[in-house]
Amino acid sequence: MTPLIANSLWFALCLPESATFQRATRHVVETQRRVLQRITGVSSVMEFQERVPLSDEPGVPCTPVIQRVPTSGTTGPTKFIPYTRSLLAEFQHGIGPWIADLFAHNPSLLTGKSYWAISPVANEAGGFSDDTEYLGRASWLAQATLAVPASVRHICDMEEWREETLRHLLACRDLTFISVWHPSFLTLLLQGMDEPVKLWPKLRVISCWGDAAAARPAGDLARMFPGVTIQPKGLIATEGFVSLPLWGRDGAALAVRSHFFEFLDDAGAVRLAHDLVNGREYSVVLTTSGGLNRYRLYDRVKVVGFEHECPLLRFVGKENHVSDRRGEKLNERHVQAALEMIGLDATFTMVACEGNAYILFAETTERDDQLLAAAGKLDAALRANVHYRYCRELGQLATFRVFRITSRGYATYLEACKRRGQRIGDVKPAALDCRDGWLGVFDGRLVPVNGSATRTTG
Repeated sequence: MTPLIANSLWFALCLPESATFQRATRHVVETQRRVLQRITGVSSVMEFQERVPLSDEPGVPCTPVIQRVPTSGTTGPTKFIPYTRSLLAEFQHGIGPWIADLFAHNPSLLTGKSYWAISPVANEAGGFSDDTEYLGRASWLAQATLAVPASVRHICDMEEWREETLRHLLACRDLTFISVWHPSFLTLLLQGMDEPVKLWPKLRVISCWGDAAAARPAGDLARMFPGVTIQPKGLIATEGFVSLPLWGRDGAALAVRSHFFEFLDDAGAVRLAHDLVNGREYSVVLTTSGGLNRYRLYDRVKVVGFEHECPLLRFVGKENHVSDRRGEKLNERHVQAALEMIGLDATFTMVACEGNAYILFAETTERDDQLLAAAGKLDAALRANVHYRYCRELGQLATFRVFRITSRGYATYLEACKRRGQRIGDVKPAALDCRDGWLGVFDGRLVPVNGSATRTTG
């Protein structure tokens, strides 16, 4: 089957979902009421909220489980999310409109092949066999257009996987679309190549995370591929499909036909989709047919506009990603905002605590004195958190340090996360990592405050 035939069939398959979604954006209240009744059998939102408390744990689905998919947390144990056929159908209610919108605005994508990120995770338990399986019944059409075959997933060695992936990609001159998760996944894959945009003259769109901690690496990717549109993904979690990108819109549209959504505001009050206010931030709560009932996703989103009645959302960061070694309660969103404020020119940055001191890990060409100044500014910005400031003033936390990463920052981080049990496809961009031991992972050195540098090798 040629790419044109496979993509055209896929486009046609997605058009009914797209049309239904567009109608739903004009009737959000009624759409969400019907979704709640479909999932729970209850049509009254108030009755449902009175009966079911907010939860942090997956429940038991009412329909047979076909797969248990791990979701790897950085601050807690791995959870296994039950997948049912009805949950997969809910994903299609979000994926279908996205794909139809993508093809409609970029008809040249119909003629070429695609690269959907295929991670080397064959030795990991659980999960789908490759990323295209999230596409549901359309996955066989997507696989007919793959530039890299799904069999590459079974290569466990990272370098061998990279070489084999590149071999297929370099042979694909009609590549038109790339879908990866973290933008650095692609940057890492193409490391050392000059002007990769010339390798694929027909490439038109790269889909990747582009919000929160992924914003800077997405910008790096845009500079690598001038003339190629970098489309930020919506908020898609293992637990559910929250939002989908629409061409030319700021933010991503809430997937109002996928699940029943609730949102917690800063005061802890529960809001529904039609209650959201432009410019405000909320925490996402999901109810799905996969056994999640009023499940706190701990993903923070900001409303940046509306598609008719449907809110357009931008991912802000994880809410429950908190480092608390001495009572400082540092939140990733605060760390991310502070890193953006200091404006450090780096290809990779991460903050983590080692012993009684927080360390800024940075892969950058800036001078040591500039890095130390950046750490001072970071420390000052984090002191806006009263708990952190108190720990610093009491001496419970020592002065911020800086570790200069000499090479392969994100690649090393990715490999370390894999060794620690995370699936590569689940490794999300993080400004703050709550685990320790990073001094022994990265190649580089601690920048000296006074005296000689401390050198280390990962």
